[in-house]
Amino acid sequence: LVKQFEKAILRKADLILATSPNYIHPSSPIYQYRDKTEVVANGIIKNDFVWRTGDEKTIEEIRHKYHNKKIVFFVGRHAAYKGIDYLIEAEKYIQSDCIILIGGRGPETERLKAMTQSDRIKFIGRIPNEYLRCYYYASDIFAFTSCTKQEAFGIALAEAMYCGSVPVTFTIEGSGVNWVSVGGETGIEVPLGDVKAYAEAIDNLLADKDLYMKYATAGKDRIVRMFTSERSNAQAKEVLTKLAD
Repeated sequence: LVKQFEKAILRKADLILATSPNYIHPSSPIYQYRDKTEVVANGIIKNDFVWRTGDEKTIEEIRHKYHNKKIVFFVGRHAAYKGIDYLIEAEKYIQSDCIILIGGRGPETERLKAMTQSDRIKFIGRIPNEYLRCYYYASDIFAFTSCTKQEAFGIALAEAMYCGSVPVTFTIEGSGVNWVSVGGETGIEVPLGDVKAYAEAIDNLLADKDLYMKYATAGKDRIVRMFTSERSNAQAKEVLTKLAD
């Protein structure tokens, strides 16, 4: 039902906007219209993630609550495409002494809780917006386990990278996830669904401080350069001005 309308709209459109070059992929319906497609990336609102008075105390409280162990953090809607079950499976192979915090909730929450057998996996529910940045800053690894191109970009991924949390991602063909975080440059990218490789990536980052800092620094720099609301607004203005001309 939707596909016919989608085809008609794409055919008639003067301009199509994609959030990443990766999404202009042969598997996407916009691929045949790539000559009239421009990329305008999503952007984080930096002001939401700068340190505020009192944040240091909150961050310390989060870490203290989990006995100052290394924190692997996930936040997002608990839906199938988020791949949270891969994180739960990967936990069995993680050798590091760490805690895994799963924030958010959704239709998959109860199923995910039922499959969890480790007491180092904690479901912490919805995190109020005013505390989200503190969880990003408190975490060491950002577990971004999305597993289909239904995850077109990953705004939470960009937010975490801005706060210095190093991501581990899956390779997702046709998704912008692997454009936001570049494997071997801003984090570690592993083959889709390979939970042992995912666990190994987490262990490697937690064991190698120099590698961790290299990715953390490069990650924040990439977000500042490419994925802020200011840059997105400028890109949108440029392409829409060109269209008007």
